[in-house]
Parts: sequence; structure tokens; C-alpha cells
Amino acid sequence: MRDGHLVLIGEMGSGKTTVGAKVAAALGRPLVDSDRQIEERFGESGRALARQHGVAWLHQAEADALREALDREGPAVIAPAASIADRPDLVDALADPALTVVLLDGDPVVLRARAGAGDHRRPLDLEEARTLARERRERTLAVASLVVDVTSIDAGEAAAQVLHHVLA
Repeated sequence: MRDGHLVLIGEMGSGKTTVGAKVAAALGRPLVDSDRQIEERFGESGRALARQHGVAWLHQAEADALREALDREGPAVIAPAASIADRPDLVDALADPALTVVLLDGDPVVLRARAGAGDHRRPLDLEEARTLARERRERTLAVASLVVDVTSIDAGEAAAQVLHHVLA
């Protein structure tokens, strides 16, 4: 296993936080979740911040959260916002060979339903979710060393696949 950060990327509802918590616990690493970083910094959820300041402002805060997480000392499990895939500079940063990047992928219909369960996420209509998922997947496949299809598996199974990959 590399000694660098493990970064779990994927769309809202892919399980980055839930899978990340399981993987972090198994590896004895901290979980750095962008939703928590933003809530701690600004005292509001991403959904509330997007309403107050706009989506572009929220995406900038999410980009800043990833940069901060990547600059942390010691290896961590990082769960950044899905929007980081829209920023070529951030996708390029994920190509760093010291990082292990895992794409948690899945059917946009399933992921959208899962994402709708939380009140901290910005709601997306189905067509927007499908378009974003397709575009972001194309941008991030090159930096991912593993793709886990989370459509029909639970977080424990996804975490087991990630752990198998990083511990092999």
C-alpha cells in the first residue's frame, strides 16, 4: 500500500463518506470529508451555502477543501465533493502518483435516490445528474486506479473492494 492519501471520488450518493469511514477505520487513518470540512468552516451545509451564495461559490469552497485535504500531513482517506471532477486542475492534482484514487461509480438513478436522503446536498434533477455523472466519469477514469460499481452493493462490500485493492 502507498503511504499517501487514499481519495474516494464519485457522484453524490455514491457512498464516499460511508465507504470512506469504513476504509479509514480499517486502515487506522483519519477521514477527511469535504461536507464536514465545509460545515465546520462556514457553519452551514453545502445546500444552505449554495442557496445563500450560489452553486459556483459552493464549488469553489469544495475545491479549497480538497486542496486543504491533499496538503495534510500523514496519510488520510479523503472524500471530496463530486464537483471537483469539473475542475481540470483538481483532476490533474489527483494524478499524483503518491495518491491512490478510487472512483465509486453507479447508476445515476440509484445515486440520485441515495443522495436525496440527505438534507446537506444540493438537489439535482435526473437529467442533470445523468449528464454530470457521464462527464465526470470520463474526466476521472484516467486518475482512478480502481472503479467500484456501487449500484447494487452496500457500503461494506464497497469498502471491502477498496481495502482489497489498497492492501494488495
